[in-house]
Amino acid sequence: MGRNHIAIDLGAGSGRIIVGTQDEKGISLTETARFMNELEWRDGANCWNYNKLLENMIAGLQSTCDKLGEAPESISCDSWAQDFGLLDADGKLFQFPVSYRDPRTAGMSRRIASMISADDLRRRIGRSAATDISTLSQLKFMAEGQRDRLDCASTLLHIADLIHYELCGNAVSNWALASASQLMNIKTETWDCELLDKLDIPTGFLGKIASGEVIGQVNDARFPNALQGVPVISGTGHDTAAAFLAVDPGPDTFVLSLGTWAMLGIKIDLFEQIPEESVVMGIAPGAWAAFSGLPGMWIQQHCIRCWEQAGIFPGYAAFDAAVEVSACRGMFDPTSPELFNPVNMPDAIRNLCAANGSEIPVSIGDFGKVISRSLAQCYYEAAARYNRQTCNLVVVGGGLKNKPLLKDLRELFSVQVGPCEATTLGNIKTQIAALSGNHHLARTT
Repeated sequence: MGRNHIAIDLGAGSGRIIVGTQDEKGISLTETARFMNELEWRDGANCWNYNKLLENMIAGLQSTCDKLGEAPESISCDSWAQDFGLLDADGKLFQFPVSYRDPRTAGMSRRIASMISADDLRRRIGRSAATDISTLSQLKFMAEGQRDRLDCASTLLHIADLIHYELCGNAVSNWALASASQLMNIKTETWDCELLDKLDIPTGFLGKIASGEVIGQVNDARFPNALQGVPVISGTGHDTAAAFLAVDPGPDTFVLSLGTWAMLGIKIDLFEQIPEESVVMGIAPGAWAAFSGLPGMWIQQHCIRCWEQAGIFPGYAAFDAAVEVSACRGMFDPTSPELFNPVNMPDAIRNLCAANGSEIPVSIGDFGKVISRSLAQCYYEAAARYNRQTCNLVVVGGGLKNKPLLKDLRELFSVQVGPCEATTLGNIKTQIAALSGNHHLARTT
């Protein structure tokens, strides 16, 4: 019999419950529940519907435990980074997580740049400018416009940390999520309170940081009986870091996590010069990587949605076959702002190809060919900006199902196919390491 571990994988769109079973053959993964993660308008902002998310997650955990018929060995959550909730002095969530998509922080990075020099910021967070969606920028916005809320806060918790808090009642910040927040000093690997003081952001709500360790046991009656007493692990809480950890690439290998969006990352030494648009993220204490956020499958997904509405999409197998035989040589820049939210994605692509003088796609197969070629070239150019003498690439994530894109990537890189469920695999691996006392991933600050 194998040993079961539960991974809660939360994305900015949906959440899943996955059981990882370890036996003599390795680790197998089984999805047991899936649910939506949606926005709601709350307190004048686009917030995540946290109460609904929690309700759906608990229902998913109940069905998972019913299927297992026994208690798992452990449980842990991973999520997207940056967004957070605030607890009051009584430990109650009073500031619900606002989405990074909310426009309230637009231009906040420029405000930070006016107060902190680029060199100073690079020494602290690994890049010369903050990003508008970062936890740092969100807190700066609140410090200037919602100071009373920060003054009432006792604890800041990112999304996965909030779930751990719901499970076991212990408020602990995950190291990987903290490292991506732009609140952590990359040299000391602790909260950079000096930076926050310079920006007039309070720090009293920043607490303990943990990585790869048991932080408590499930002890809340809202959760299934089978989970009561099960160890809660703060593992690799950032989904991108978890996927990177699952692959564990060498220093000369890029990792492309390919989903709705794409994250292209490579291991780095601290203070190494990286492309300006890249962000530094921690994988585990002492291990850092630089990532470029790039367009992913959403361009093709938007096209397919248009074709489905028009009743002309032939299905994925026929679509891939049509892409395979297309000889269209069109090309466009997938990062073009015209593609962010067009009324009609095929029309937007057609216009971009016409504007740059390349061949204009006509058939559905042509569009698929142009999209895959353009994305592959985009990833290749992003990798080239790191000035590494390597073309090694490990591809992970749901985008592995896109055979035409993989074919085009192989023309530019030496491609290795990694796990489709890399994030969940990294989550499960960290749980197993924590229970076995493997302190390679564990450290508390």
